[in-house]
Amino acid sequence: MVVFVSPHLDDVALSCGGLVHRLTKGGQPVTIATICTADCPEDQPLSPIAQLLHQRWGLGERPYAHRRAEDERACQLLGARCVHLGLRDAIYRCDSDGTPLYGEGPIGGSVHPYDQQVFLPQARAALAELLTAADEVVCPLAIGGHVDHLLVRWAVESLRLLSKLRYYEDYPYAERDFAPPADLVPEVVLLTEEEVGARLRAIACYASQWPVLFDTLDAMEARVRAYSQRVGGERYWLNKNMHL
Repeated sequence: MVVFVSPHLDDVALSCGGLVHRLTKGGQPVTIATICTADCPEDQPLSPIAQLLHQRWGLGERPYAHRRAEDERACQLLGARCVHLGLRDAIYRCDSDGTPLYGEGPIGGSVHPYDQQVFLPQARAALAELLTAADEVVCPLAIGGHVDHLLVRWAVESLRLLSKLRYYEDYPYAERDFAPPADLVPEVVLLTEEEVGARLRAIACYASQWPVLFDTLDAMEARVRAYSQRVGGERYWLNKNMHL
């Protein structure tokens, strides 16, 4: 079994849809395990960034049932099993006093110490059994500095699975130039047109999300194809002694 670890409900489709399709078409069992899949507690006020994103998603105050259904459709299209681990997105997380950890946004800043004390061990515990049983694990490289991506990467790495661990380039953050990781080497998965098409169709399943990221489906397709052409398909990163 190959497990792809997704901080949010669209990250694996965005970044790895072609490879997931290839593996499942070849008979390989694939699980997409998503960490942040729960609504904000009903008695907790929304942070400013959460209010803004709720408005953009257009799904009301309890959006995650709809978002989980989008993920189920995408995973079914790709032939993968989906697992929703029930932790909360950074936009909903607060400290012990109820103060939002990332009221201005979770991208590009530093990880809050409270998250390292509380969320990181929660993510590690949620993943431990599933990843220990996996033959291969693919997790985010955390390009772009989203705190959820960073924390998920750290949680996976803390399980010491180096011999079966690969990293994917977090798309669309990976459209920007980034410094290659010094301790990892790239390996490109060349995609067929069928595999590119599967990735595009999977992304399109997240109808609450792609308008925020791309504005239109035509723009999404053009950008994904341009990125795929630039890197040669989908690019993964692994320890120098490992091969995908």
